[in-house]
Amino acid sequence: MWKRDEQQKSASPAPPAPPSPSSGAPTPPQPDSAPRTVVAPAAPNDGSSIRVKGEISASEDLVLHGRIEGKVSLPGHVLTIGPHAQITAEILARTLIIQGSMNGNVTATERFEIRPNGRMTGDVTCPSVVMNEGSEFSGRVDMRRSFASADGVPKDGDRRRDGSKT
Repeated sequence: MWKRDEQQKSASPAPPAPPSPSSGAPTPPQPDSAPRTVVAPAAPNDGSSIRVKGEISASEDLVLHGRIEGKVSLPGHVLTIGPHAQITAEILARTLIIQGSMNGNVTATERFEIRPNGRMTGDVTCPSVVMNEGSEFSGRVDMRRSFASADGVPKDGDRRRDGSKT
């Protein structure tokens, strides 16, 4: 007896069978619906060849590499100076972490930290200062909490509570 379902199955062409690995013919790549990421086997770039002169501002956390001169403003965010960076700038940030070299004045409204092998020359205004063993610092530190809520740099006459200048 004739069955309609069996006839339709036999009438549709069957997909070609993939060649067996023993046949020696290369298997063509099958399309895949998932995207793939290809990473070149190269050494990571530390960013030391980057040179920026001017003003950098951002409303997100940032890591600086290379040589940067000018002004960096990240109010309310974390700025990290990378281990091979050489920065000459006026910096305003919520938190500043120095792993490389920094010259200039810093206002950090929450925390200032120099990690081992980090170097800083300049004045720091921040309520919380951390200098790790193996770090270098040359300059003045103002740790008054009254500047923690403001994002502005104190004027020279405002550096001490008694009104005398240092």
